[in-house]
Amino acid sequence: MGISERPLYYLTIHEAQQLIRSRKLSPVELTRAVLDRIAAVDGKLHAFINLMAESAMQAAHVAEAEIGRGNWRGPMHGIPVAVKDQLDVEGAAARVRQFTQGVGDATAVRKLREAGAIMLGKLHMSSMPGPELPQPRNPWNTEHITGGSSTGSGASVAGGLCLGSLGEDTAGSIRNPSALCGLAGLKATYGRVSRYGLAPLSWSLDHCGPMARVVEDTAHMLNAIAGHDPKDPTSSTVPVSDYTSALREDVKGMVIGVPRDYIDECAPRTEPVVLKLVGKAIDELESLGARVEEVKVPTLNLATIANAVIYYNEFWAAHKSDAAEVLKTGAAQRRARIYLGLLTNSADYIQAQRVRSRVRAEFAEVFKKVDCLALPCQTGPAPLVKDVGPIDTLFKHVVPEYNGPFNLAGLPTLVVPCGFSDNNLPIALQLVGKPFDEVTVLRAGYTYQQHKKWYEKRPEI
Repeated sequence: MGISERPLYYLTIHEAQQLIRSRKLSPVELTRAVLDRIAAVDGKLHAFINLMAESAMQAAHVAEAEIGRGNWRGPMHGIPVAVKDQLDVEGAAARVRQFTQGVGDATAVRKLREAGAIMLGKLHMSSMPGPELPQPRNPWNTEHITGGSSTGSGASVAGGLCLGSLGEDTAGSIRNPSALCGLAGLKATYGRVSRYGLAPLSWSLDHCGPMARVVEDTAHMLNAIAGHDPKDPTSSTVPVSDYTSALREDVKGMVIGVPRDYIDECAPRTEPVVLKLVGKAIDELESLGARVEEVKVPTLNLATIANAVIYYNEFWAAHKSDAAEVLKTGAAQRRARIYLGLLTNSADYIQAQRVRSRVRAEFAEVFKKVDCLALPCQTGPAPLVKDVGPIDTLFKHVVPEYNGPFNLAGLPTLVVPCGFSDNNLPIALQLVGKPFDEVTVLRAGYTYQQHKKWYEKRPEI
């Protein structure tokens, strides 16, 4: 389906910004189309918890006037976006006080606004405390989950309720919903994107990053939000690249490592369709000029549990002051995180940090030989809602799996669609790079995307 045949709400950021800059599309027209889409289908998807329709339209009129005067701020100018409830947004209260730090706009949100983006509001996240709301549903089939915990972000972008979203990833929460909803999702290097104004789950594992339809959209969003922030003590001063420089169809000479022994270890818990389609995607990259080599990261099989121990200890530390209340009234996932934090001690935490140091050293050795890694992101297509309990997803983090190790190591990681299951649910390829080398994983993902064009499919909801 060409751009001219596609509903406005199903445009990519890259497509929309070209139309807006050439004055063929107005930010007001685009924002109105997206708000109409929200009104039409969010009753089925349950993505938004706080829709800021009036202020979004005001911002769209401002953007239209600025662009009309020739003051185009860049690719995000006039683009409707939304953010996971974990991030502070001026004028939008979180569901409960504990999940906002009251700073106005989180730094990443402020940077999006400064780039001209239209802020639509805040999106559902799984494990939120307080009264239970309907869980977001997968636009490809509303009987299935979106993946978490950036649940609303996955549903909203896939369903055309915004053109891009900010998610947060502690053990896969950008990549998992992106994979299950057919999106491109990018967890940049730890420290690349400020977390000021992001409510903490685990201070040494949390990553904020973009979720969008295509790889180029994640590059545009990362250009807007990346960079040092003195308000975030973990923010890096490493210079920021122009991430759109990665958008070229060329992997000739790139060396892609495949951790085959680790994939084999996870294979008994991975559905055959995932292994088949990811394998085909890796073969496609090889046919396009990359060299594929098997690599070993000996301690990778301990990385998931080390990530979990650190995650739950740091969650307990961050929420110790309100733990008693959470254990009485909080949502099941939040209560479980507190209990798991209490069940591990300082010795466990120290041992997990030792594993982290060893895994990082092993990755450093591997990346002397390869440019990026390729492997699955998920163990299967999105499960049925009825088959997933409120704390089921927590326990995937205590056995080797595909997401947590790259939070533990803080490495840049991109997921990109690589096909669909027999029942038309998305499957994704995961690409992992060296610290602060987002450009390489974006380049590999973009090259694959442009040759296979899975992004051209849209849910029929």
